[in-house]
Amino acid sequence: MTLWSMWGGGRVDLPEARFSSQDTVIRAVALWGGTKIVVPADVDVEVRGFGLFGLVGRRAARRVGRPGTPRVVIKGLALFGAVVTDTSPNRPAPPSP
Repeated sequence: MTLWSMWGGGRVDLPEARFSSQDTVIRAVALWGGTKIVVPADVDVEVRGFGLFGLVGRRAARRVGRPGTPRVVIKGLALFGAVVTDTSPNRPAPPSP
């Protein structure tokens, strides 16, 4: 997945995502804007990136989940902007009728 933010912001929420492969790579580019990526609390997260007058937030970086869980690699580039990663606990499933 590739995310672009220019002169504005965006947010991607993945707490309810079901990953079809073991590794998922997200490329995020923020130019004078911001991107926030919220990942589930029970996956491995690795954040890499570079910020030039900007920030590649590593709040969820190098967090390791249980063995065998999916891994999300976020590669960020921020030029006068921000790419921020955060974790969110998995939401409980809605009650069945």
